[in-house]
Parts: sequence; structure tokens; C-alpha cells
Amino acid sequence: MSAGSKRSFGQIAGLVGILTLFSKVAGLARDLFVASVFGLSAALDAYGIAYKLPGLLLILLGGVNGPFHSAVVSVVAQQDRKETGRTMESITTLVTIVLSGITALLWLGAPLIVSLVAGQADLEVQKLAIEQLRIMAPVALCAGWIGLGFGVLTAADRYALPSLSPILSSVAMMIVVGLGAERFGPQVLAWGVLIGAVLQWLIQVPLQWRLGLGSLRPRLEWQRPEVQKVLQIMGPATGNALLANVNVWTDLFFATRLGTGVVGAVTFANVLIQAPVGVLSNMLLLPAMPLYSRLAGAGDLDQLRQKVRQGVILVLLVILPLSAFAIALAEPLVRVLFERGNFDAQDTQLVAQLFAGAAGGMAFYLMRDLLVRVFYALGDGQTPLWISSWGIGVNLALDWLLVSLLGPVGITLASSGVSLFACLLLLSRLRKRLGGLGIKSTTAVLILGAFLTGAATWGVHSALGSTWTNTGVLFDLLRILGAVAMGLIVQTLWIGLLPIPEVQALIRPLVGRLRR
Repeated sequence: MSAGSKRSFGQIAGLVGILTLFSKVAGLARDLFVASVFGLSAALDAYGIAYKLPGLLLILLGGVNGPFHSAVVSVVAQQDRKETGRTMESITTLVTIVLSGITALLWLGAPLIVSLVAGQADLEVQKLAIEQLRIMAPVALCAGWIGLGFGVLTAADRYALPSLSPILSSVAMMIVVGLGAERFGPQVLAWGVLIGAVLQWLIQVPLQWRLGLGSLRPRLEWQRPEVQKVLQIMGPATGNALLANVNVWTDLFFATRLGTGVVGAVTFANVLIQAPVGVLSNMLLLPAMPLYSRLAGAGDLDQLRQKVRQGVILVLLVILPLSAFAIALAEPLVRVLFERGNFDAQDTQLVAQLFAGAAGGMAFYLMRDLLVRVFYALGDGQTPLWISSWGIGVNLALDWLLVSLLGPVGITLASSGVSLFACLLLLSRLRKRLGGLGIKSTTAVLILGAFLTGAATWGVHSALGSTWTNTGVLFDLLRILGAVAMGLIVQTLWIGLLPIPEVQALIRPLVGRLRR
């Protein structure tokens, strides 16, 4: 056992949270920089169209808590370290063969892919998107290598590198755009993505070799039991992730029909959502996944149920107030973060509406990811796959209905609705496997507390805006901070009244430290 595994869950979560926060700040800086250079323009729309599939693969296959990462952790965390290298070399060889073919298909099929999802976009936008998609095609192969490497490092209790490595991608994008945007145009965005993906893969290779977790040696031992177990989870998990993210393409289909700038606005709204959700997801799921796998492997379902309940309540406790803040302060937050350069006040209005629509589903999005990992730990990849297939139809129906009624904001509201739908089905199925989690009344109380927090935040910000009319980023920030302070007071008072063991367990150490 490594030294890292001797740390407590809280210590690991804290470490991962801090490191992931650095990565998310770098990512936000990257997106703010790109927004200032390109604004909500046709060029950025082309990049948004082209990036959807390579970016989807990078997030799903290469992302921490993605299907490759989760499948490897679920099996390798229970395996003797001496056998890990051979297992990983066999899996990597197979993944390389498959994803090399997908890379070729992306390059050859770029015109068809763009026409299918953005056939109503301007011809110049489609042309730019095809060029960028071909540049980014090798990202598919890099994504697989990244995901496998991060999975085996997590199983070996090495959390720092998976949490920090996205910084390389963000820095690469900013350097490439800063040096080449004026001369080469929007194609530099695609080159930035590709270079960043290559760097993310390369940085993990030396550590894997040093720890004996596999090398680049081709190995065809695909009948090994451990390899088969990984593939049995990886197949359905990848299908589940791809099906769940078909919704991204559905959203893109509707966004391209709503005018120039909507695709970019959806992208920026999702960036703002993923910043806090990404940090909290890594904090919770990175240490939880090996824990769940070990408890499931030992057959300790009572302890597993307790840990899952704690995880769900922690998600609700933290994310629901964040959602309340985001909805109440959507416009001023977007204005402070984005409104500069070619990003104007009209762009702020559009992104803020979409951001508020997406914020309502933040808790359900993260809870869904947590519950899916429980099924993977139990060796069940079929249930999440089945639920994701139903989610496609739900998302399509909600997109059609809500966009018709509400316009662009209907896209992000539909996404929030799909996350809620998936959570309800996953909880229903999990109840049959583990028994009830006993979270209904707790959930209702926490939702009510978030509503009160949001109302207080919105009220204070509105009052400050009416009585303190100075303009500028500094004054916007002060008004935001004042409103958030009031919201935090309301949330703290509400939580202090809750007789929930998990909440009290979190509060007691904090109170003890303050008293000391």
C-alpha cells in the first residue's frame, strides 16, 4: 500500500480540491482570454461546433471520473500491484488500436459530422468547423491514453497529477491563441486543444513507468481475468457516457438554429457551471471511487450504503447553495467575468440567462455522477447505460418544448431536467441493490434552505443596486460580495438548525478549530 492510501478521505478530498481548483482557475482564465479575443462571433461558433466531439472524447475518455478512469479504478484498486503493469499494457494496446480507427474516422468524416449537427449554420462557419475538427481528430487517441493513465494512478493513490494536469492544456491554449490568433485566425483554437491533450498524456508517462504501472510496450494478453473485468465495465461505461452526452449534440442542433452567438453562449454558460462542479466532483469522486470499489469487493454493502448516503448529502449540502448563488447573481457574475474586449453587454445578457438555467441542475448533475460510480463499483455498467438511453429521448423532448416556449434558455433548462430524471431513476434502482438511503426529508430541507439563501442573495443585490449605483467592475464585485455574505449567513443559520448527522459531523470539526 502506498503512502497516499494512508491518508483519510477528508485529507485526500482536501488535497484534490485544492489542486483541482488551481486547474479550474487556469481553465477559467483560458476561456476568459478566448472570449476577449473572439467574442460571441462566427469564428467562435465554428470552434464550438468542431470541438464538441473531440472535446467530448477528451472529457469522457480522458477525464478524471470518466468511463476509462472509472473502469480501471474499479478493478485495479482490488488487484495486486505486481500484476498491474501487464494488465494496463494489454488494455492500452487494445484502446490504441480502437481509438486510432476513430481518429481516422473523425478526419475523414468531418464534413458529414459538421453537416449533421450544424447544417443550418453559415457555410463559412461550417468550413471553419470542418478544418478545426480535422486538426483535433488525434485528440481521440490522446484522450484514451490520458484516461487510462489517470485511472491507474488514482488506483495507486496518486491524486496530484490527475488533478493538476489540465493546467497544461489551458496554458497551451492561451499561448497558442496569444501568439497565433492574429496571424492564423480561429484555427489556433484547434491547435491549442491538440497540443494541450498531448502534453496531458506525456506528463503522466514517467510516473507510471517509475511505479511499475505499465509502459508503452504492446501486449496482447486480452484474456487475462483483470483485463476482461476492466473491459466488462469499460464497455457499458463508455456507452453510458456517450449516450448521456448525445444530449450535447442535441443541444447543439437546437442552438445552431437560434442565430449567431448562441453556440458560444451555451459553451460559456457550461464553462461557468463546470468550474465549481469540476472541483467538487474531483474532491468527492476521486477518493470515493476506490473506497466504493473496495467495499463492494469485500461485500460490505451496509458500509457502502452509509458512505453513499454521506456522499449524496454532502453533494446537496454544498451544491444547492452554490446553485442558489448562481441563479440569483447570474448577470452580474457574467458581466464581471466576461464583459471586456469583443464581449459586450448583449452577450452578457444571453450567457447569464443560459447560466441561470444550467445552475438549477448542478446538484443533480453531480449526484448522478456519484450514483453512476456506485453501480460501477458493484460491477454493474448496464443500469447507467439503460438510464442514459432513456435520457436521450427526455432531453430531445425537453429541448423541443422549452426552446419553443422560452428560446435559448430552454437548452440549459432541458439539461437540468435530464440530470434530475437520471438521478431519480438511479436512486430507484440503487434502492433495490442497497436498500433505501433515507434522504427524502433531508433533501427537501436542504432544497428549502437553498431557496431561502437564493432569495436573500437576490434581495440584497437588488437593494444594493438600487441604492449604490456606481458602475465598474470593482463596484459590481462589492455588490456581489455583499449579496453572497448575506446568503451565507442565511445558509449557515439554516444548516445550524438541521438535526442531520452528516451535517453535524461536518460542522463539529470546524467549530472545534474555531474555538481553539
